[in-house]
Amino acid sequence: MSGQEVKQDLAVSVQVMFAFQAEMERDWQEAPSNLRRIQLAMIGAYALIAFGGLFRGHEVFLVDTFGSIKYARQKLTEKGLSFVMIPLLGKYKTENAERYHLTPLAVRSASGLEFGRWVTRLADAKRMQDLTHGPAFSDAKGNPIDPRWIEMEILDRFRSIQEKDPSIIKPDVAVYEEYGISRSFRRGATTEARNQKVLEADINLINRWRNFEKSGGKRPRMRMQDHYSDIALMITSLLRFSQAL
Repeated sequence: MSGQEVKQDLAVSVQVMFAFQAEMERDWQEAPSNLRRIQLAMIGAYALIAFGGLFRGHEVFLVDTFGSIKYARQKLTEKGLSFVMIPLLGKYKTENAERYHLTPLAVRSASGLEFGRWVTRLADAKRMQDLTHGPAFSDAKGNPIDPRWIEMEILDRFRSIQEKDPSIIKPDVAVYEEYGISRSFRRGATTEARNQKVLEADINLINRWRNFEKSGGKRPRMRMQDHYSDIALMITSLLRFSQAL
C-alpha cells in the first residue's frame, strides 16, 4: 500500500544471541517439568539453528525429526573440530526417498554460542515426545508448532534483555515491531560473519542448498536418503561460518 511504512527485520547481533542464550539456559535449569523443557528445547534450538545456519525463519521449520535424532547420536568431528548436523527436508522427493539438505554447525562458536547443546536438546525433546518422524518443531502429536508462538517466546526474551541491559538492545528499539524470526537471525549472522572476516565464498557456500530448492531440486539422482557424501569434502569450509560467530 502506498504511504505505508514497511520495516525490515532488525539484525540480531551476536551480543543479543549471547544474552538470549544465557536467558534460555537459566530457564532450562529452572524448568518445572519435562513438558516445559521440550518447549524450551525448541525455542533455543530454533534461534541457534537460524543464526548459525544462516536460515530464514520458515526454513528452520524444515528441520526433520528422524535426521535430527540420527545425527545427534553420532560424534561428528572434522580435523579436530566437533560439529552437529542440521537436516532440512527438501521440498521435493526423488523416486526413491525424500532428500535432506545437510548443514553442519560447530558445536561451539568462537564467541561461545552453544549450537551443539541446543541441537542435541532438540533431538532429546523428540525422544521425550516419543516421536521419530515428522517436523522437529512440533507438538506432542507431531503437528507443526505455530510460528507465531515461537516468535513471541523469542521476542519476549529480547524484551527482557533490553530491560536488563539497554547497551545490548537500545531503549528506543521497539522489540516486537523491529525484530522478527523471518530475517533477523539471518541478517545478524551475515553481519557478524563479515565482521569476523569470513570469506564471501564461505558465506555463499552456506546458502548453496537454497539454490537447489529454487531450481526445483534438480540434483544428481542418488539412492540414499540424504547427501552426506555430497558435502563430506566441504565440511571444513562449511564450518568456518558458524565457528566464526
